Amino acid sequence: MKSLVLSATLLLLCTYHDSSGLALKTIKQENNAALALLRGPYLQSATSTSIIIRWRTDQPATSRVSIGNAANALTIEIDDNNLTTDHVVKVSGLQAKTRYFYSIGSITEVLQGDANNYFETTPVPGAIGKYRIGVFGDCGTNSANQLNVRNQMGAYLGANYMDAWLLLGDNAYNTGTDAEFQSGFFNVYKDSFLKQNPLYPCPGNHDYANTLARQNDHAIPYNNIFSSPIAGEAGGVASGNNAYYSFDYGNIHFLSLDSYGREDNSTRLYDTLGKQVQWIKQDLAANANKDWVVAYWHHPPFTKGSHDSDTETELLKIRENFIRILERSGVDLILCGHSHDYERSKLMKGHYGLENSFDPSYHLSSSSGKYDGSVDSCPYFKKSASNEGTVYVVSGSAGQLGGSKAGYPHDALPFADATHGGATMMEVEGNRMDIRWVGADGVIRDQFTIEKDVNQKQSLSINKGESIVLNSSYIGNYIWSTGAATRSVNVTPDVDTQFIVKDGLQCLSDTFNIQVTNPLPVRLVSFVGAVTNQNCVSLNWQTAGEENADYFAIERSLNGIDFKEIKQVKAAGNAVEDLFYNWIDQNAATLDSKILYYRLREVDFNTKSQLSRIIAVRLNDPENVDVVIVPNPSSGNETQIKLIGAESLEAEIVLSNLSGHVFKRQAMTLTNTLQPLATGKRKAGIYFLKIKTKGRDIIKKLVIY
Repeated sequence: MKSLVLSATLLLLCTYHDSSGLALKTIKQENNAALALLRGPYLQSATSTSIIIRWRTDQPATSRVSIGNAANALTIEIDDNNLTTDHVVKVSGLQAKTRYFYSIGSITEVLQGDANNYFETTPVPGAIGKYRIGVFGDCGTNSANQLNVRNQMGAYLGANYMDAWLLLGDNAYNTGTDAEFQSGFFNVYKDSFLKQNPLYPCPGNHDYANTLARQNDHAIPYNNIFSSPIAGEAGGVASGNNAYYSFDYGNIHFLSLDSYGREDNSTRLYDTLGKQVQWIKQDLAANANKDWVVAYWHHPPFTKGSHDSDTETELLKIRENFIRILERSGVDLILCGHSHDYERSKLMKGHYGLENSFDPSYHLSSSSGKYDGSVDSCPYFKKSASNEGTVYVVSGSAGQLGGSKAGYPHDALPFADATHGGATMMEVEGNRMDIRWVGADGVIRDQFTIEKDVNQKQSLSINKGESIVLNSSYIGNYIWSTGAATRSVNVTPDVDTQFIVKDGLQCLSDTFNIQVTNPLPVRLVSFVGAVTNQNCVSLNWQTAGEENADYFAIERSLNGIDFKEIKQVKAAGNAVEDLFYNWIDQNAATLDSKILYYRLREVDFNTKSQLSRIIAVRLNDPENVDVVIVPNPSSGNETQIKLIGAESLEAEIVLSNLSGHVFKRQAMTLTNTLQPLATGKRKAGIYFLKIKTKGRDIIKKLVIY
C-alpha cells in the first residue's frame, strides 16, 4: 500500500494576552495543510497489556491511534495533542494474546487504517502456545536479495501470524543514517511486517556508522528510531539502555544485546566486568526458570563467512571472554549476523579457541538435528535440570549476501551457505523448538529441532477397573502400541501393561509401565485434620463401605517426608454404610514443628495396605498469639476481649491489682471475635490481666475509672 496523503488540518498553538501582557490562555488554531505519512506505522515494545505504535509525518501534527477488535469497529481512541513529526503512542489496558485492529493519524484525519493494520499482544509470560519468531540479519540494503527474502518469508508464513520480529544488526547500510533507514528498511517492509509484527532490534556496526565516536556517544539515528522495552515492562530485568534489553514471549525469554557500542567510553560486550555483562548475569539469574532462553546480537563468536572469527578482535574476544557466561546459564540458542551468509553449529558446549582447536567432542550430539528422516538426523535433546548445550546460528544474509574466508565452512558450523540469501524462522511449541532457514528462493535450506525433557520412562500404578490418561512427553507424530495416533490416550488395563508411543523416525519414544492393583475393600471418602482449642490435632475420616478391613494406622511426620506410625484405630471389618472415625493427637503441641503432616495406612486382614493422601495441619503458635481488650480504660462493665493470631484458644484469666492480690480467676475459651470479659465491680485504678495459655502467659494492663 502506498503512503496516504490526505487533506489534514495542522493545529497551531496561539497564546492570547491581556493588556498587561499576562497570558490568558493557549489554544490551538487551525490552518489548512496537506499531511503525508512518510514512515510506518511500526510496532514496538509489545507486552501482554500494551504496545507502542510509531509513525512519521512530513509536518508536525497531533497523534491519534484508534483500536478495536475489528477493522470496522475501532472503538477506542488514544490522543496526543502535542505537535510532532515522529509520533510515538503507547496503547495500554489491552488483553493478552489478542488481535487488535488500528488506525493512525492526527485528531482530525486518518492516515492509515484498514484490515491490514493489526497486531497481537504477547501472551502472559510463561504461557505455552505455538509461537513464530522471524529473524533477519544485515537486512537494510534495498537490494533484490532483500526483497526476495522478504517475499519468501511472507510466503512461508502464509496465513500464520509472525508473533515477533528480531533484527540482528546492520539494519541500514552503509552508515545507519535516518535516510538509509528510510530507503533500506522502512520503505521495504512498510506494506508487510512493519504494520503487523512487533519489532525487537539490536544494533550492528553499520548502525553505529562504523566509528569510534558513535560507539562512545551513541548519538545514532537507531536510538531515535526504536523504542525498546528497557524498563522491564515486557519481562526480564530492566536495562535502562536502548542498546540492550530483554523480553518474554510466552515461555521464551529473549536477550537483545549490543556487540559494538562502548559503555562509559571503555567497556564492550566482551568485557565481562562492564555494565552490559553485569546486567546480562542478573537477567539470566532472574529468568533461570524460563523454558527457553535465546540471545541475539550482531558479531558472531564463530564464522568463516564474510568475516573471520579467528582474526577479528571483536569476534575473538566475544568467543574467548563472553559466550561461556551464556553457556553456563543454559542459553539454548544464540543468533548473530555480521557475516553475510548462513552458518550453523550442532548442539555444542565448551569451544572457545580458534577453529583449528575445535574437537568434535565439543558437540553434545552427533546428529545433524534436521529431524527430517535422513541419516543421523534426530532432534537435539536437552534436559531442563542441566540445560547443557547451545546451538549457534549466523543468519546475516536477509539483505547483504556473499563472501567466505579460508577454511569455510567453520569446523564448528558445518551447516553453511554463502550462495543464497535468506532469513530464519523460529517456531516454538511447548518443549519443542524448530528453526528453519528460508532461502530467498523459498527453499528451506537448513533446519533443526531441539526437544526438552523427552524420551521419558514412567512407572504408574492404578487400581483395577480404573482408567488413566497417558501423555506423550514430546510434540510431533504419535504411534502408540494401542494403535492410537494422538498425543494423549486413555487406557484401562486389567493387568500390568507396558504402553509405548513412538514418533515413527526412531528418534522419540516414551514408555509407560502401568501396574494394576486390586483395590482394598475400604473406600476412603475423606480425611481431614483441625487444631483444637487445646492446640491438639483432631483427625477425622470417613469410609463408604468396608470389607475385610482390619485397622487404620495413623502416621505422622514433621517434614512431610519421614513418617512414623503413632496410633492404630480399629476398622469395622465389614460394613455397607458410611462410617466416621476420629482420633485426637494430644502430643501435637509438644513437637518441634509448627506444621504437622498426617496420613492413613489402611490395612486389611491379609496385611495388604494402601496409603491415603497426606494432609498438613498448622498448629497455633503461642509466640504469635495476643489479645486485645476494649475499651481500655473502661468502667469495668462493658469490657470485651478478643484473640489475635488464632481462631480459638483455651485460657485462664487472672485479674489482680498492682500489689499482686488476685480478685478473680476464670476459665475461658478465647476466640477471634469480641466477647464480654467479666471483671466484677472494681474500684477505679490500674489492674493487671494475666491470660494463661498452654504455651505462654500474656499480661495486659487494665485501667478502670
